[in-house]
Amino acid sequence: MALAATRDIRLICFDLDGTLIDNTIYIWSTLHEHFGSDASRRAKAAEDYRAGKTSYREWFLTDLELLRGCGADRAGMLEAFERLVPAPGAHETLAELGRRGYRLGLISGSLDLVLDHFFPRAPFAHVLINKIEFDSQGRISGGQHTAYDLGAKAAGLAEIAGREGISLAECAFVGDNVNDLEVMQAAGFSLGVNIKNERVAEAADVVVAGNDLRKVLEYFPGPVPS
Repeated sequence: MALAATRDIRLICFDLDGTLIDNTIYIWSTLHEHFGSDASRRAKAAEDYRAGKTSYREWFLTDLELLRGCGADRAGMLEAFERLVPAPGAHETLAELGRRGYRLGLISGSLDLVLDHFFPRAPFAHVLINKIEFDSQGRISGGQHTAYDLGAKAAGLAEIAGREGISLAECAFVGDNVNDLEVMQAAGFSLGVNIKNERVAEAADVVVAGNDLRKVLEYFPGPVPS
């Protein structure tokens, strides 16, 4: 039944933190905890965003300001990443999906530094993610927020589908947490891996037990020729 549901899928998009990368749920929390930023200011920034008092861009810039204020730099962030690992089979799975003929995308509220560090050669045709900038000494100098995090991940999937000239019904999404709910509901097929919330299990068409990404391959044998 699941294979029949995926026969028309041509594009597969992934979340990053907690899906392709283990030992973190949200990289922002991991970084703030590592550098010891002001927890009350972090909580206030998140509360203001969720209440509609500030934009996602303002929340993003506040996060960067808090990290910069704690002395966070590129070298320190890479040190914080040392406790993180790619999910079992992640590299193998992405490579195999590409060989099978799928177009791959990534829609995440994480950071490009994380993606570049753990998946420098991943075969993603499309990447929607926050970007961080460093000066010549490796200090945080700015960044560019993604327009496609949280509830806007569904809009991100629609954007990528439009670039590919396909419908949402031909797109799949693989995620793990509540910020993936809307995009999972928008996709033609959704798969939950290493799930962090029961609502994800309810929203997903299929839930894969555990965190081994190679199990994803069972559901995507290759696109049916047009």
